[in-house]
Amino acid sequence: MSSAQIQKRIQAGLKRAQKKTGSPTADKVFLVSKTIVAGTPLVPGTSTSTNIELTNAIFISYEAKHFDINILAGDRKLICDNVTIVKQGDEITQGTSTYYVVSIAIIAPTSDVLAYMPQVRLK
Repeated sequence: MSSAQIQKRIQAGLKRAQKKTGSPTADKVFLVSKTIVAGTPLVPGTSTSTNIELTNAIFISYEAKHFDINILAGDRKLICDNVTIVKQGDEITQGTSTYYVVSIAIIAPTSDVLAYMPQVRLK
């Protein structure tokens, strides 16, 4: 099975999970992409934000037994496909909640990324 086939199966699985656990009116998950235009010392740069929908993404809560110095109560795990690259420090929004990516697990047995699993924390 090629990595492209596995990626499609992961996307289909996440889509099925969304349908089973969510509703048509559920808030969508977005990656906030920020672009900063350079400025000068006298005129600071300007920042623009673009919301990129993470169409195949689901949140999972950590169990209390996993809480430690790195995983705090309230942290969540986001499982998303490989379509949009998620990096540490990125912002994720869902409805009125804004999270930032604390750390990220990249599922890539080879050089082809299959999925991203960031740990997110409320901002």
